[in-house]
Amino acid sequence: MSEKILSRLIVLLVLAATVYRLFPIVLGQPWLSEFFITEDGYLMLTIARNMAIGLGMTVSEGTIPTNGVQPMATFLFAVPYWLTGGDKVTSLIGVIAISAAIALAAFFAVRALARDMLRDQDDNPLWPWLAAALWFTGPLLLLHTMNGLETGLYTLMAVLTFLRFHAVLEKGSSAVPMDRLVLGFLCGLTFLSRNDGAFLVTALFFVWMLHGLFVTRAGVLGVAMQLIPPGILSLVVAAPWLINNKINFGSFVPISGSAQAFGSEFGQNAALVPVKLFEYIFPMLPIPASVETWPSVIAVTAVVVAVILAVFLLGVFLRGGPVSFVVAAYVIYGLMLCGYYGLFFGAPHFMSRYLAPLAPLMIVAAVSVLVTLTRIFEARRGAAVMAGAGVLGLALSAALLVRLLLPGVHVHEHFQVVRYVQQNVPEEAWVGAPQTGTLEYWHDRTINLDGKVNPDALNTLLTEGHILNYVVASEITYLADWVGLAGWMQRPEANFAQLFELVVEDPAANLAVLRRRADAPPPQAPESAPQPESGAAAPAVETGAAPEAEAPAGAEDIAPGDYVPPDN
Repeated sequence: MSEKILSRLIVLLVLAATVYRLFPIVLGQPWLSEFFITEDGYLMLTIARNMAIGLGMTVSEGTIPTNGVQPMATFLFAVPYWLTGGDKVTSLIGVIAISAAIALAAFFAVRALARDMLRDQDDNPLWPWLAAALWFTGPLLLLHTMNGLETGLYTLMAVLTFLRFHAVLEKGSSAVPMDRLVLGFLCGLTFLSRNDGAFLVTALFFVWMLHGLFVTRAGVLGVAMQLIPPGILSLVVAAPWLINNKINFGSFVPISGSAQAFGSEFGQNAALVPVKLFEYIFPMLPIPASVETWPSVIAVTAVVVAVILAVFLLGVFLRGGPVSFVVAAYVIYGLMLCGYYGLFFGAPHFMSRYLAPLAPLMIVAAVSVLVTLTRIFEARRGAAVMAGAGVLGLALSAALLVRLLLPGVHVHEHFQVVRYVQQNVPEEAWVGAPQTGTLEYWHDRTINLDGKVNPDALNTLLTEGHILNYVVASEITYLADWVGLAGWMQRPEANFAQLFELVVEDPAANLAVLRRRADAPPPQAPESAPQPESGAAAPAVETGAAPEAEAPAGAEDIAPGDYVPPDN
């Protein structure tokens, strides 16, 4: 009876979570623009729109070339803008629909991967569906797959790649060259969906080599003949993006990665790794940001994660078979992701999104351990206990998703800046800000100052340590961002306080606006700086004026060249 209830609940909640992903399309504005799409999501969509309307991969009204995106998702999201002629509102319908379709495809892919990983432990077909449903309805994961970024697509491609890897290993010596080439092609697409997919490809080929040497015993030459063609194909698929990055921007890594690593310290995110993995082992139990850095929380989550993964991996490797090599590749990939983002990268507020592709493995591990525990302690009623736990987990996820719809719970933290600019700044004026994803999408003449999509700003940050000289030399008339931006008026560099004036400092709205003084000398802009088409005078703005908005909890001050946006 419990299994029947769980199966019906899975169907019901998967349908509900699909509708949940699509409801902004039905309700229209402001849900369409403010519920799912995040600050960085709007960065990607701005570039996708520029591509669709003939401006290429650029920002700032087509004046600044960039590679600060993940290519595959950007090209995919460009389709709605191409179909609508660049309409900013209508195209969001297409973006949300594409994201929902990708998430639904990933749901079935996660179910298939869970089936492969759990089959030798328990052949009950309900448990893989439970694992997939937990992934599909988890509140954090739902938001990550709908944020206008590549997370959903990346997860789908990673899971499809591991599924193909398992199929190739299961075929063994009967696998034909096309089987291996398809795997290589998927590896290339996974890299294009997000560049740290290089870790996945490295882990997969390493484990594939070990399998060939010690299981099929194909010999060094035989393994080389099997692995080199798909390896070359994966590089061929990735090569256009890598060549573009190196030739046009001087590095294989997109400038967004370099910008987010700016100012980072070794190991600064390490303590967050167990917390984020815990949230993916139990997707119905997100940990509040206010407590995730507590030593007690970090210690407890680290122990729980370590125990669950140890029990899961022990069972997998004792059972053996091709799936154990798939799990090994997934784990090595996970270790590389955690090591890179935990030790060498900045932007701790994005750790949840960075590690989201590990969620399918984490959830399957939790389901597997629950199967083990029920067999030990409730052998006769194990299936009923499993089903009851599944019902409880899915119900918690559903309750949290409903909570997100309550007024004031899930508020976009950048639209107060957009509304101010739309109401007070002329279209022809150039606006600058460290955080420009949302703002630039709705105001074309916006210049990014954190370097995430602006190579010139990034170069200034790396060489000078701050952005004020760049601002002074540019055609920026207004600066608008979170309230910490007002602190720039205290900076001595570039004679900044004599050239700009503070016109809004509103902590309640989390908004600050600076304006170039009317009597300031004209800027000496470098050749690469965007030039406005006309020099319209700035309108008068009253100090303290601000749109109606509530300050987000935990809003951070903005320092020159740096910012701390919310976790998206």
